[in-house]
Amino acid sequence: MLSEFLAEARALCGDAFVQDGAAIEPRYLQPARYAAGQAAALARPGSRDEAAGVIRLAAAHGLRVVLQGAHTGLVRAGTPDDAAGDLLLSTERLRQVFELDLLDRTLRVSAGFKLSEINERLAPHGLWFPVDLSADPSIGGMVAHNTGGTRMLRYGDVRANTLALEVVLPEPAGQVLRLGQGLQKDNSALALGQLFIGTSGSLGLVSEVTIKLAPLPRQRAVALVAPSALGEVFPLYAEVMQRWGVLVSAFEGISRAALEAGLHGQDLARWFDGQLPDYAMLIELSSELPADQLDLNGLLQGWLEAEFESGRVRDAVLDADEAIWGLRHRISEGLRVQGKVIGLDLSLPRRHFMAFRERGAAFLAEHFPQVRLADFGHLGDGGMHFNMVWPVEAGPLTAAQELTLREGLYALVAELGGSISAEHGVGPQLQAAYRAHWARVEPGILDWAGRVQKLWDAHARMGKVSWAGESTCQDPKPC
Repeated sequence: MLSEFLAEARALCGDAFVQDGAAIEPRYLQPARYAAGQAAALARPGSRDEAAGVIRLAAAHGLRVVLQGAHTGLVRAGTPDDAAGDLLLSTERLRQVFELDLLDRTLRVSAGFKLSEINERLAPHGLWFPVDLSADPSIGGMVAHNTGGTRMLRYGDVRANTLALEVVLPEPAGQVLRLGQGLQKDNSALALGQLFIGTSGSLGLVSEVTIKLAPLPRQRAVALVAPSALGEVFPLYAEVMQRWGVLVSAFEGISRAALEAGLHGQDLARWFDGQLPDYAMLIELSSELPADQLDLNGLLQGWLEAEFESGRVRDAVLDADEAIWGLRHRISEGLRVQGKVIGLDLSLPRRHFMAFRERGAAFLAEHFPQVRLADFGHLGDGGMHFNMVWPVEAGPLTAAQELTLREGLYALVAELGGSISAEHGVGPQLQAAYRAHWARVEPGILDWAGRVQKLWDAHARMGKVSWAGESTCQDPKPC
């Protein structure tokens, strides 16, 4: 019975840290883009051992464990949906470990620390965890979804920066495993820790992680560049990468509609004299060297002047670091003002990137002319946020309409050899699309992924994603 679970969980964690479903605060149930969830109970364990105990109790009482970090995800993996059977386990109080090794440049840290907190503590040491994004997730959530971010081009994603994990398993319920020793080089065992990265919390609770750190840049040079034609974007990208290599820390692409959303409520006159381009590139160079040894602004300005003379660049905004990144990070907020956002987090081979934009826009124009397309994202690593707005004046967006829209675009992604989830994870929001995508591309993957999941969680006690393809979402609508 639920009452027995609540009594035992409160004895373990403390009365203040276990609530029944009716008493759960809205922030734990309301995801960023979708309808609020529901749960039988919420537990906020204060240590790894308490978390292991809660997972054992959940197994004993037949509750499914839904893990939640800072609840900033966009695929509903951390939002419970069963008022009778879901236990929401928040990791926000898992904050016991913060061990910095300055010589190895590594950090061993509990799952509950947020990205902003980690970087605030590292800054006095001249270090940072360079997986950078506009949200403020917990480090456990970043591992669960293999976060990429705006500077993945230079630093890689979470997987590339993870050296060890500590996990609490659903089966045997509450067993703790330490996976890796935090070494930069280690081929002494099967890399089981890699299995837990990017699984949306479906194989176990990441209670602790050891991550690689990077020196804080001493200088950055940022430009927002308007190419003379869309066909110049990737030739300019190739030249920038060939010219500056590891100095390139970001190379973003932003459509005109996305620029307008990011500049919502601001004076457009200061940007390209008020004549926004159809597409712009956000280019960032960064270095640990001081400006008197390497002048990044001078390098970028000189290159832009030459490209302007050659005719490949129409205009640029240079040396406005905070303003440019502020624009970039405000895009999603600006789109939400316009209506319901339908966000696709895609990745494509660079050779097909622009083809997808063109064909995707044509699909929308034919089948959903009321939709406003505002794509942007990590052009340099092939990532694209193919965000669309269903405007308020178009009336309610039905579940059937959204499903048709998504399926049409995902089919095009598969045709062009892309991914339907570049960095947001799968979660129940993409469960059906995940199944359809891989059934189309390589059906054997579903079978093998399901086998792996059953090894770790044979009784489906944890998470909301079935890697075999069957949805565990309780919502009758596409979730």
